[in-house]
Amino acid sequence: MTKKTILHAAIILFLIIFTGLLQVNNPVSAKSSPDVKIACVYPLSGAFSRNGNLTLQGAIGMMNWVNAKGGIKSLGGAKLVPVVGDCASTVEGAANAMERLLRDPDIVMSMGAWASSFAMSSTEVSERPQVPQFTIGFADSLTARGLKWGFYTSPPYTTLTKIAIPKILEVAGAAGKKIKTAMIVGNNQAASKSFFAACKSLLTPLGVKFIGEETWAIGTLTDATPIMQKVKVLNPDIVLYMGDAMTEIQMCMMKKKELDIKVPFFCGGGWLGDPSLQFAGEYLESWIALTPSFPHKLTPPEWIDAVLTQCRKEYSDKETWVGQELSFAMTMVPIMAEVLERAGTRDRNVIRETAKKLDIHDVMATRHIVGQGIAFDKDNRIDEKYRGSLLIQWQGGKPIPVYPPNLAVKDPVWPK
Repeated sequence: MTKKTILHAAIILFLIIFTGLLQVNNPVSAKSSPDVKIACVYPLSGAFSRNGNLTLQGAIGMMNWVNAKGGIKSLGGAKLVPVVGDCASTVEGAANAMERLLRDPDIVMSMGAWASSFAMSSTEVSERPQVPQFTIGFADSLTARGLKWGFYTSPPYTTLTKIAIPKILEVAGAAGKKIKTAMIVGNNQAASKSFFAACKSLLTPLGVKFIGEETWAIGTLTDATPIMQKVKVLNPDIVLYMGDAMTEIQMCMMKKKELDIKVPFFCGGGWLGDPSLQFAGEYLESWIALTPSFPHKLTPPEWIDAVLTQCRKEYSDKETWVGQELSFAMTMVPIMAEVLERAGTRDRNVIRETAKKLDIHDVMATRHIVGQGIAFDKDNRIDEKYRGSLLIQWQGGKPIPVYPPNLAVKDPVWPK
């Protein structure tokens, strides 16, 4: 072999090794980009199975939408892939399910776990291996723990109620109704406690007297009769209600209908807009709820199609519209995709730092967010400037957005 041949061979060998090193150090190569695995923990069985399954189907539907648009382009078109865990409707289950999924070193991000109490335990778990977790948890206590790896795309209840309560009082006043008495009815999970505490702090200084409180441990209600009888006897001007689990909400609805209770209900969550509640008929009319997530005038129609198609395919082919649970992912998945796009890597530290620096508004990724923008404050909660509270109300047999005006379909009304 001549010196020239040896030199050529050495050059070729060098190029092969160098190219290989580039591929190893550049996992975003279009030819070899692996999927982006996202851990998804939700209650898929137990008392909150409907809530959890709908939320999961919404997440998968939105990931399908991102993937159909070309995936994460900065990662060579990598596709978002859900890795699913069932928390079985318990706080312990949320922690256990997240711990099992995060044993996979290829998990890049996580999301879950629907209820604030579940998010509380699952974020404690995702903090240890330093996996960014995105959640919609409303409870104020979620961001009081000093954790660094959880990101919260929904405002806390203190903000939601601060916006909503004055509007409720305004609607009542316009109808000639002055709210003098209130009653609390609902479960005692973390988000419920935040909702009730916020309502009390706002209404008590205005002279509203709380004349009753009926609560139960989340997921344990088996008979709503005593509770709704108490509502009928006390007959407050308004009931502040938190149900969460669709089975428990349906029980209360049925008993309200049976006892012919006409007291207005104000609810702390868009679960009030679930299609499964249509059976309550006229007894749902004028019920009103606050939520940071429900399809409104600016929600992209293609997102609604994406989640409904997915839901009808893999969970329930009888879903007639998108409610809060199906739409939760519209506030999370587009933001997670935007963070990944900007990070351009699967490195969790870089992803976290990218999320911390994110500040976008009036773009496709923020169309479903009430405030039309997203940035995270020092506690990783959606920043004050983008926080908003959407009010939905049953009118004409269907829940519709009634506030704020730029997102509303109709104006709110007070029950006659």
